[in-house]
Amino acid sequence: MQDQLTINRRHFLGFAGLAAGSAALSFSPSRAFGSVFLAEDGSILEWRELSKGVQAMVDMNTGGNSLAVVSGHSVLLIDTKFPQLGRALKTDAEGFAGDGAELILVNSHHHGDHTGGNCSVVPDATASYAHKNAIPRIEESFDGVKANARKAEQTVIDSGGSDALAKSARFTQRAAAKWTKASITPKNPVEGSKNSFDAGELGVNLYHFGSGHTDNDLVIHIPERNLMHTGDLVFSGLNPFFDPNGGYSARGWIASLQGAYKLCDADTTVVPGHGAVGDRSIIENQIHYLEQLIDAVQQEIDNGVSKEDAAKKSWSFMDELGFEQIKPRAIQAVYDELAG
Repeated sequence: MQDQLTINRRHFLGFAGLAAGSAALSFSPSRAFGSVFLAEDGSILEWRELSKGVQAMVDMNTGGNSLAVVSGHSVLLIDTKFPQLGRALKTDAEGFAGDGAELILVNSHHHGDHTGGNCSVVPDATASYAHKNAIPRIEESFDGVKANARKAEQTVIDSGGSDALAKSARFTQRAAAKWTKASITPKNPVEGSKNSFDAGELGVNLYHFGSGHTDNDLVIHIPERNLMHTGDLVFSGLNPFFDPNGGYSARGWIASLQGAYKLCDADTTVVPGHGAVGDRSIIENQIHYLEQLIDAVQQEIDNGVSKEDAAKKSWSFMDELGFEQIKPRAIQAVYDELAG
């Protein structure tokens, strides 16, 4: 498990720049798509079936976790990873529901590894949702997304992707010339603490509990399937990513997780933004991590330790987790929040 969750340096450099527009979308680690092959069922990407009609694209090297949920002739797609993957996600998701399926998109938050493929999805979606605070940030990422889409095929080839994925990326590369900012921007901004819509016969609830990982996190809950996608409120088995420009709040993050946890029972399937799918315990683990991080950093502040020196430290709850290189960023972010 640890080998799966350990991030290499080049992947980290791309991940750490997620909020930085085109830089966030340009990383191409040597193994970025090494585990993405033409699946046996004919889909382009290798999905994991969580239950009937529920497919997850969970891969540590391809951006945030995506989820496709089929109900009748509709399919809900949550998050679109990077530009070179957007069309493949859309093609596969529609394939799960059948030809002519109604497609609905939700972005869990604005970061580029969750929204980079939007241009291949939004124009054809019946509805597309994101929090209102995410909308301008997604729109602002357009130039970087388009620039990366223009080299989509080569990115896949360089990363060892399948022929089917390279073909899909080649289509994306050609289509990018006609994209506009409207192509990337979800059409249905979400406001308030709870919004609901139907996807086929399923009721879908979107919760925003306030600032946490960002100021625009959505928790997507489908009660009839006892299924939740937390976006990056949960990093399962990983140190979490703090974006200084994303409106994060460590204390608010805990409150958001507590809100999500209350929606779960012992049998709820929880899909995190990154890392392995689990049950409600992965939410609880993230809460405990953040509580310990706040306590540890506060102790450093109380002892007069500078932010730079505090960032060099580590504690047992941070060790033996993936995304190890992100630890100093997490410490500094919490230090700024507490000291401020």
